[in-house]
Amino acid sequence: MKLTGGRVPRFLDGPPEDVFGVLLFGPDRGLVKERSEKLASIWAAGADEAFSSTILTADDLSGDTAKLADEMVAMSLLGDQRLVRLRLDHERNGAAISKIIKNLDTNPEICAARLIIEGGDMTPRSAIRKTFEAAGHFAAIGCYADNAADLANLVRRSLNEYNITIEPAALDYWVPLLEGDRALSRNEIDKMVLFKGAGKEAHSVVTTADIKAIASGAQAASLDDIIMAAMNGKPGACDDAFQRAVSGKVNTAVILRSLQRHISRLLEASTLIDAGERAESAIKALRPPVFRMQERNFLSQLRLWRGGHLRKILSQTLIAEEQVKTAGAPADAIVGRLLLAIARFAANKK
Repeated sequence: MKLTGGRVPRFLDGPPEDVFGVLLFGPDRGLVKERSEKLASIWAAGADEAFSSTILTADDLSGDTAKLADEMVAMSLLGDQRLVRLRLDHERNGAAISKIIKNLDTNPEICAARLIIEGGDMTPRSAIRKTFEAAGHFAAIGCYADNAADLANLVRRSLNEYNITIEPAALDYWVPLLEGDRALSRNEIDKMVLFKGAGKEAHSVVTTADIKAIASGAQAASLDDIIMAAMNGKPGACDDAFQRAVSGKVNTAVILRSLQRHISRLLEASTLIDAGERAESAIKALRPPVFRMQERNFLSQLRLWRGGHLRKILSQTLIAEEQVKTAGAPADAIVGRLLLAIARFAANKK
């Protein structure tokens, strides 16, 4: 079965008794690991790990694929729930593994263990993925990078566990820096919790200053510095901020996605203005709202950029994103050139 959307958290909180295995796959390895650990804590709760858990790798099955089938039907020595965990770094034995899963799915009564497979980014053509998605007693869950709303909820939820809150402006500033991998996001949040004293102080609040002080990437350059300089037509300031960001190890993909979000928000406001809204009203209608300190910049950019131009540069950012994802692509150069082109275009429009 294929699990998506709201079905995923419900499943992870309490997997049905008639489900004997899960394939966790996708580009976000941190999220794959996090969900794997959660399932393992449920399926092997209270079990003796030394006797009840078996860890396999793709290479372990290279010479003996049947080992997976043997482990799935072997009874526990202690009578408790057995767990088989397969770390799938490649799919060279995909057809053989798929055949085993199909047999187990057809004959669920022979399953004496639960199975968790941790995979990478599998295409819809993947034999293993297709088998899990089509099965009745096995499930497939894609693990993709959190969007901005998911990350904001993760931050608030994680901080609330320690009675820590976060200012709205600080949350908006922090979320773009957390994008990319769930494990890295968790590490950054844990670091902030420690920085704020793990909630030992009453009414502890995370501010933008806190994020600038310790968050990875925040010290080197503000994403706003880069994007605002580009959209305001300031090539020199844009290039300077971008180079400082690169030197500070800020992921260029994060910069690109932040630029796309900013352009999309400008385009949304521009559409409202074309429909008859006043610029100020259009800005206030955006969600999340524009920072008060950025409203003047936002207004000037709305005057500088028309909807047609915004759609064109948004299209260019999507092309750049595809180029950046190509193996071996010079991501810094691709994004840097795009930012400078935008800044120079805006400068010529003034």
